[in-house]
Amino acid sequence: MTVRETHAEKSPSGQYGFVTDGYRPIPDQLRLMLGHLDGEEQYTYIIWRALNPGKGFVTPNDMTDSFMQAAGFSEGITVEVGIPGPDGERHLYTVGRPEPVDGTKTLIPISDTRAVRVSSNEVFTADEAAVIFYTYYLTDTVSQPYVLRELDLNQHLSEER
Repeated sequence: MTVRETHAEKSPSGQYGFVTDGYRPIPDQLRLMLGHLDGEEQYTYIIWRALNPGKGFVTPNDMTDSFMQAAGFSEGITVEVGIPGPDGERHLYTVGRPEPVDGTKTLIPISDTRAVRVSSNEVFTADEAAVIFYTYYLTDTVSQPYVLRELDLNQHLSEER
């Protein structure tokens, strides 16, 4: 195994560090972290490109405008991606499957008191989310066939549970 510190993470337990293959291959590491989401105590997982991997440690101040985050529980995860746009501002998108939305909305917990409401095509299992995260890890983008729904950052994006 080669430990490369190209991406940083905030684990579901709130610890900051690097995404590495020091213990297991990266796809397995991402799946493990997403599998820890339980919707009761461990709500979110975030990765982003490390700006200063030589620093040797990660803090909250190291997070960038380009990131991928997941929230929920292992069988009901929503995935969002923050990407700087051509205007230089960060845009936030919910990732979804390219299938017709059936009108069903799912409430995904993001904290003890807050949740987000997403469409049926925007709910993933930990296995499905791990594939999306691994593609982001490799390319810093969301690939086809997934679609992005831009979120209005001027609106409240969550509601009380």
